[in-house]
Amino acid sequence: MGKINTGRVILGGLVAGILVNVSETVLNTVVLKKPWEEVMQGLGKPSVMTSSAMLVWVLWGFAFGILCVWLYAAIRPRFGAGLGTALKAGFVAWLFTNLLSSVAMGNMNLFPTSLLVTSACWTLVESLIVTAVGGWLYREA
Repeated sequence: MGKINTGRVILGGLVAGILVNVSETVLNTVVLKKPWEEVMQGLGKPSVMTSSAMLVWVLWGFAFGILCVWLYAAIRPRFGAGLGTALKAGFVAWLFTNLLSSVAMGNMNLFPTSLLVTSACWTLVESLIVTAVGGWLYREA
């Protein structure tokens, strides 16, 4: 088993991160704009995101993209290179970052179920696509 090509993980991860940030912008400012406004109003919070909060989410998107590609690179020797392995990595990344947190928030009744389900379904597709793209850019050293 060779070492992970860190440069290619970062390259693929940054491209994946760009896709994550575009996708999340569409999801949260178009598709779920009204539900998020209602939720934030119900919590007594402003519905307009501050620039510092937005920066955190953008950085999160890049971190998630890098994580997805790193996970693909890590499991590639065991499962082989290719789309199937990238989809496995994307699913696991989604499971740990999106699904489990959505279940926890739903369990605490913090957000409406419809908002959590829509977000979870969207981010599943997003995770699979960004990991496939980032994995396609990954090459062993």
